[in-house]
Amino acid sequence: MNKICVVAKNKDTYFIKRLIEEVRDRIEIFNPWLDIEFPSADLYLSRCTGVYNSDLDLMFLKTISNNKLINSLEVLKLFRSKINQYEWFEKEDIPSLPWLPIKGSDLLSIEKFFRLYPELVVKPFVGQGGWGVQKLTWPEFKSWKKKKSSDENYLLQPLIKDGKEFRYFFIKGKSPIILERKAKSGIAANFQTQGEAQISRLPDAIVVKIQSLVESSAAHYGAIDLFIKDEELYILELNTVPGIEQLERISGINIMREILESFDHLNS
Repeated sequence: MNKICVVAKNKDTYFIKRLIEEVRDRIEIFNPWLDIEFPSADLYLSRCTGVYNSDLDLMFLKTISNNKLINSLEVLKLFRSKINQYEWFEKEDIPSLPWLPIKGSDLLSIEKFFRLYPELVVKPFVGQGGWGVQKLTWPEFKSWKKKKSSDENYLLQPLIKDGKEFRYFFIKGKSPIILERKAKSGIAANFQTQGEAQISRLPDAIVVKIQSLVESSAAHYGAIDLFIKDEELYILELNTVPGIEQLERISGINIMREILESFDHLNS
């Protein structure tokens, strides 16, 4: 049985509690911001995001060979920042929304973007659980910008109206789980923001495109957030450190056990 080292700053998440329930003594948790000695293990799993504005976890993971990493260092780096992954989406010709970073953009360019898309969504470069996501018009943006002062680590995207939002959760070698999600209030339909969800299906043509994205990403597991409007696919984000609480509660499937089975297969 493989011993797993989980690299995480917060040890009290649902994911880690479920992991401990399933593996008991096979897990060791390492906080790179507090702990000093990096444990020896068969497999290493990062549960860190860029929300801490620090890549200290990646510095430790860089010392581990890729065949021991669940989601490689390259995958974690690429999908940690929305800027990085949106540039990658464009390079790979993945259907996604237009976007404009606030940092490095002058006010005139931002105003022109609002003229093209009168209602925009502002979101942080790095985030978690829908934090910092808002819908803004041009007058609202100017007020929002004054409050944010020098913090420009946000980007803008068009608001999609009357579309359906989905989350496509995948594990290599396992069947995906698809949720249709709705925001109870505000914009983000994340579970942490009281979003609602139900098990759903996607059209075959859409599934083919998403499977191609999964393959290109080289991620072992993750979650893709997407919109469908008028049969058109728009990829919002690929999350390589996804939560599973909503998935387990709605699907009734032991997602953690499926993840662990796929991990064990890596070194079998």
